[in-house]
Amino acid sequence: MRRQGLLLPMILLLLLAGCARDTHRTRLVTPNVDTQPAGINWCGTLELPGRWQDDTPTGGLSDLAWDADEQLLYLISDRGWLHRTRPVFEGNELAGLEPLKTYVLRDAEGHALGEKAADAEALIVQRGNNGVRGDSALLIGFERDHRLQRFYPNGTPAGQPLYFRGLRGAEDNRGAEALGRHPRHGVIVGLESPPSGMPEKTTRLFAMDTGQEWTYPLAEASGSALTALDRYGDGLLALERAFAPPAPLVISLREVQLNADGTASAHTLVRLSTGEGWRLDNFEGLTRLGDNRYLMVSDDNFSLIQETLLSCFELPPFLENKNNPH
Repeated sequence: MRRQGLLLPMILLLLLAGCARDTHRTRLVTPNVDTQPAGINWCGTLELPGRWQDDTPTGGLSDLAWDADEQLLYLISDRGWLHRTRPVFEGNELAGLEPLKTYVLRDAEGHALGEKAADAEALIVQRGNNGVRGDSALLIGFERDHRLQRFYPNGTPAGQPLYFRGLRGAEDNRGAEALGRHPRHGVIVGLESPPSGMPEKTTRLFAMDTGQEWTYPLAEASGSALTALDRYGDGLLALERAFAPPAPLVISLREVQLNADGTASAHTLVRLSTGEGWRLDNFEGLTRLGDNRYLMVSDDNFSLIQETLLSCFELPPFLENKNNPH
């Protein structure tokens, strides 16, 4: 009887969620926000639909990557779906997102990746952004089956799975969550949370090419986890999400420097909290559009009470002498 009583409301909720196919403009700043943090300018936020117009599910977005040569934005889902889209700007404002095509990540035999193998969490354009059209390749980080692998933009593999010592000790669902390109060290991989053997409130970064490692200090907010990396000045920009109910959801943007002694210094540039009135969700993905302009995306976990938000922001020019790690 109890299951039957819940069936009709659940069906109605699913139908209502399925009706929306359009992208809507919205804002992270609400009337309840008393003051905005200095040093960040917002350039538009979109609420994405639960499905594209062709009925392809859009949920579970874990990361995104900008291909400047092709003027395309790729979004990756933790179900192994790769969405090719084109952002629409009106002046400097993010005004829309045009879905172009969705691909399924596949193995070398052409089969769709199974559930565990398909848990994609991090994404960068590894080839491309070099002024040459048509040569793009994507590097994707996976958790549960902890590995990295290159793919073509149509979801077919461009190489064998890559396993690194830097992934050791990663928990089942807390692996290679962050990928970013450092100006000196190349591609940097970040684990979401402390792997076994590391102190609390720290996690590991490592360089894909050399294996060099750094200890990264997570932000103070309860439940902070590293979810994304990208370039900022001569270092990196980190995105952290702190989710530890009943504490407020906190999103932190942090400037990161990689030190010669194997430590990383992290300075919080922007801290946003639902406890201070911000409209936030599970922001997990980050990509740099150029200069100091970025996009970040949230993972709705395929939940009816969460949202997929795509938000554009700009940071001030990087100044080396203002770096004050803590």
